[in-house]
Amino acid sequence: MLLEVIVVLLIISCSLFIHEMGHAVATVTANKNSKAEIFMGSSSKANKLRLSFGRITCYLTVAISGYCEYSIPKEYPAFTYKQKLFFYLGGPLASLLGFVTLFIASHFISGIAGNIIINSAGANFFLFITSLIPWTYPRLLGGLPSDGLQTLNLVKANRKERKFIT
Repeated sequence: MLLEVIVVLLIISCSLFIHEMGHAVATVTANKNSKAEIFMGSSSKANKLRLSFGRITCYLTVAISGYCEYSIPKEYPAFTYKQKLFFYLGGPLASLLGFVTLFIASHFISGIAGNIIINSAGANFFLFITSLIPWTYPRLLGGLPSDGLQTLNLVKANRKERKFIT
């Protein structure tokens, strides 16, 4: 029973990491001067495993929530509309890619490992769907707006700005 709980927490954490890496990769590919930080769990950097991949820094722990933030030096222009859209959709796209990859892999691996892989695929698909729903996560899961809500707000603001200009 305890082993199953640990495996489920690790599956959720790995799926979240894939999702947040999608945001981070979108950030560093959209702007050559940007940096990304991934936080699993709280925004604290204490008592977490620190990993760096070029301009991406990760603060990892076993968690059921996470987020990615980007930074651009002040002397460079802020993200454009398309770069922000790419950032917000990078996580769900990574979750979808993780789902497809793990689902296909699960057909070639049997036994307990295959079962873990198919459950990981399911967690990635669940994360893909729930992150696109425009809502604010409960406080237990970080209390932040979902990628879908941030994308919707960005599109609305862009539409309002375009109407104002014309």
